[in-house]
Amino acid sequence: MLNYKKFTVVLLVLGSLAACDNEQVTKNEQVDAPKQNEVQDSTETNKKTIQGAYEADPKNYITGGWMNDESYITIINEYNGGKDKTKFILEKVPKKGYEKILKHFQVTESSTGNKLTAVIFGKESNRTSFLTLELNKDKTEITITMPNENPITYKETKIEPDEFNPEYEDDLLK
Repeated sequence: MLNYKKFTVVLLVLGSLAACDNEQVTKNEQVDAPKQNEVQDSTETNKKTIQGAYEADPKNYITGGWMNDESYITIINEYNGGKDKTKFILEKVPKKGYEKILKHFQVTESSTGNKLTAVIFGKESNRTSFLTLELNKDKTEITITMPNENPITYKETKIEPDEFNPEYEDDLLK
């Protein structure tokens, strides 16, 4: 009878251990198996982070056409195939006539908020000068301050420079 009790106790102990092993395996399977919703949530969070970084950087909003009553400006990023997001060309076209002003500039790291500080550079001169570009809150207006000039505000526009000035010839990208 004693052998029968020992045998029963051994079976109970082994059964308990086997049950514990099954629970651990089940728990491990649950932890190891990623849920599809968690993966989607992670992807959406990454997209929102990237979108937030894009929206926070005013350099992403300065390119394009801007105008006021007297002149039209185009700001493009063309250096290094557009990969260098700090270098730009500003072309200023008057309401009438052919005279254009081209400024090559690079946005500095000291820019804050919607206000950008840039260094104007050129091949013909080693002289350094600065300009500032400030976007309004809605990013629909830009105020540009050139060296020794008063600030000028331009509104974002969808019209092309030749619609603003019929005498305009697009040779900027040629």
